[in-house]
Amino acid sequence: MNYMKNKKDKATKKEIKHYSKEWLKILELQKILSLHNLSEKYEAWVTLLYFPALRVSEAINVRVRDIDFDNNCIEIYNAKGVSNHDLRKAHLPQEAQKTLSRYIKNNNLKPNDYIMFSNKSIQVSRSHVYVVVNQLCKDAGIEKRIGCHTFRRSRAQNLLDSGVPLISVSRYLRHKNIETTMHYLNYSIDDLQKELLKYDEPFKMGL
Repeated sequence: MNYMKNKKDKATKKEIKHYSKEWLKILELQKILSLHNLSEKYEAWVTLLYFPALRVSEAINVRVRDIDFDNNCIEIYNAKGVSNHDLRKAHLPQEAQKTLSRYIKNNNLKPNDYIMFSNKSIQVSRSHVYVVVNQLCKDAGIEKRIGCHTFRRSRAQNLLDSGVPLISVSRYLRHKNIETTMHYLNYSIDDLQKELLKYDEPFKMGL
């Protein structure tokens, strides 16, 4: 798969500005990660974008030294609108750690090297990430036009659909308030009320 096409990069610069409302279900993500011709490099990119739910601006800035394998997290520097130190730490699941650890070892990456690179010392551009992730979707037979932010949104939506409480998803996204998360996921007051009914039902039965 050759994604280094300058014409495509230039053509998509305007598109990147538009926020994609599409998101990927778990089965669709599995299709991408199980592509027979998926390179280790792009497997690492998808892993970094999805599992810790990073913003693309954060993901392309992650260096090897920022991954704290001992504490299962990634230190995010210059995070969007964040002064709270705890909100600069993104959780990194064990399976994602295995993928990234293998990738770092096999590519002999040094502490200052970027995880998402055009070469080991130069970070990749957002426009190139956009081209890559859309090509991966196409290769996996997924007919969706996604953006660089789609993996973060997908992670949040899949956690919510799996039963993770909204407040926990909000914390996972490192949002400063839950209203931001509700807007981000199109989670309405009606949705919240329907969820609360599940907990109110036992009280109704006892009346």
